Amino acid sequence: MKENLGVKGYFEIEVRDKEGNLKAKRISPNTVTNAGKAEIAGLILTDVTGVNDFDYLALGTGTTTPSATDTALVAELYRTAGTGTRITTSVANDTAQLSGSFSMTTTANIAEVGIFNSSSGGVLLARSTFSAIATQNGDTINAIYKTQVS
Repeated sequence: MKENLGVKGYFEIEVRDKEGNLKAKRISPNTVTNAGKAEIAGLILTDVTGVNDFDYLALGTGTTTPSATDTALVAELYRTAGTGTRITTSVANDTAQLSGSFSMTTTANIAEVGIFNSSSGGVLLARSTFSAIATQNGDTINAIYKTQVS
């Protein structure tokens, strides 16, 4: 019996202005990195040291197409600890969901998002790019990353 196991995911990004009005929304598939796959394999085993949960979301201005060999965002501006839950996509609790909010303190064209296992540096699990969103000081970005194991 052959079973195919895979990991796939996507990001949802919403930008709201100071008054809470929706400025932009993007839903984008991601590229899972080679290093991210290796880290997931290590998380399965209790006797593998040096592996950490993927609990951090990052935003940047890079526009380079994502690659499995990426190890960082091209131009990271912000990183935040997210809140994780499991949700049901196909079978019970098969999808990890990480949510985080960013309060913009500068003007930027946000065009990339990633998920990491550390508050700085760390392993990049996945990265996505999308058409840039012009943000201003005072805007809020809400990001959700969903990873389904299928």
